[in-house]
Amino acid sequence: MMVLALAGCGAHHIPGTNLEDTGDTRGVIDVMQKYNAALEARDANAILALVDPEFHDNAGTLTPEDDIDLEKLRTVLPRRLAKLQDLAVRMEIKSIDVKGDTATAVYTWVSQFKLGGKAMTESDIKRMEFRRSAEGWKILSGI
Repeated sequence: MMVLALAGCGAHHIPGTNLEDTGDTRGVIDVMQKYNAALEARDANAILALVDPEFHDNAGTLTPEDDIDLEKLRTVLPRRLAKLQDLAVRMEIKSIDVKGDTATAVYTWVSQFKLGGKAMTESDIKRMEFRRSAEGWKILSGI
């Protein structure tokens, strides 16, 4: 379930948020909502359709061993999603910063799922990077 951060409304903000109301901001939000829905559906192909060809994620570490590019994502994502059951994800977007053809979204993320029959909850503050393409905004990192 995608939730936008609640804050005071301004003349140029998306109602109920502190996010600037622009086509770019709404485009990034749309990709994040599609990502959230695909994640809950455990639909690796739908997630991969949202990813930029130059995708690269360092998994939040400095060591390159756990880095994931698009080729590796195509392999690991379906396996990881297949292990999860009863997946529910809540994202709350805190900020979106658009600079030309790139954008960054900062969001909190809470997921509840079963792994091996055991109920689990994870939460984190995450950052997702985007790049504008001919098809619209695509995810560069942050999955």
